[in-house]
Amino acid sequence: MSVLLPTDPAPAEATPSYLDWGGTLRPIFGGALQKLRRLGDRFALSVNMPPMLSAEDGMTWVARLITARGEGAILPWPQPGFDPGAPGAPKVAQAGQTGTLLLVSGFSANYAIREGQFFSIIHGGRRYLHVVAAGANAGSDGMTTLSIRPMLRVSPAANAICEFAQPMIEGLLTGDEQSWNLSTARTTGLSFGLQETR
Repeated sequence: MSVLLPTDPAPAEATPSYLDWGGTLRPIFGGALQKLRRLGDRFALSVNMPPMLSAEDGMTWVARLITARGEGAILPWPQPGFDPGAPGAPKVAQAGQTGTLLLVSGFSANYAIREGQFFSIIHGGRRYLHVVAAGANAGSDGMTTLSIRPMLRVSPAANAICEFAQPMIEGLLTGDEQSWNLSTARTTGLSFGLQETR
């Protein structure tokens, strides 16, 4: 089971990445290019932590990162300067949904969902991160259909929770080695990468 990484201290710097598993078909005789979309696009995040103000902070971060090497990690997805407001309790409205449209219920009445706003879906005990591709407004009943990217990698269950107030990325730490310098952690901070696995 993935471990929740500490939120205090929070990352000083984060670099999001979009991992595109599709490709471009390039005809050898100069025809039109074609984009081949494949199921499986996902997100990754490179993180630099601030200096640890106390030994206990550094110890906690190191312990969680070691656990995350084998179990996976969960970390809030950064949206600096953006206040999601009060989205309500959004959830997947019905089972069997696939593709890039998602019917969601449970929003606060008339809640405005912004283009570029991130959210995560919890399905089968795992989080899947998505971004809203076109702004939308929930109706007075709290329902709306969202255009999202990447396309759904799983068909989420009805009533699966959608985390709009605080989206999370869940995945594995990247790289084959995890090392740290105890004095560096107090003066520079730790660095790590996190990538969705599904």
